[in-house]
Amino acid sequence: MITLNRKNKIAIMTIVALAIVLVIAIPNVYAQTTTNTAVSNIRTLNAKGNIYQTIDSNTIKYYPANLTLTFQPTSTSGKVKLFDVTSGTLIANGVSYTFTSGNGGVFTGKHAVLLQAQGTDPNGQAVTLKFAGQYSYSWTEGRIVFKIGAKLQTTETNYTLLMQAPI
Repeated sequence: MITLNRKNKIAIMTIVALAIVLVIAIPNVYAQTTTNTAVSNIRTLNAKGNIYQTIDSNTIKYYPANLTLTFQPTSTSGKVKLFDVTSGTLIANGVSYTFTSGNGGVFTGKHAVLLQAQGTDPNGQAVTLKFAGQYSYSWTEGRIVFKIGAKLQTTETNYTLLMQAPI
């Protein structure tokens, strides 16, 4: 019979916890699958957060924002997984921005995603969404979380987005 002291128990619990995290932390980084058919590989990212607008050097306004992007992988081999943005919508402060094209990549070694999407605002003016994100395991939420920092460029002003999405 083996008797474990407190240090050995803590070491075993730490090793088991790390093993569980490693198993969970190897996700399909492309977010949630929209369909479960073997033929389709369309993916959807649903993120929530805030959009920030700098009015002057002393005033910053922020509003809740929801982002939905649909994309399709184009290259899944190697350490960089490439994809094309097929559609998307950003709703912030009652204004809806629609995205129709774009591309990006997932850098699996760095747990990072870079993306650029083009679209229009409600008036038909061109907008560009550029974002960078990083995914990691969230102990508080008990799942993989994708944290996003983005910039929305419109003809009038630039906005900053800080969002989060479950994977």
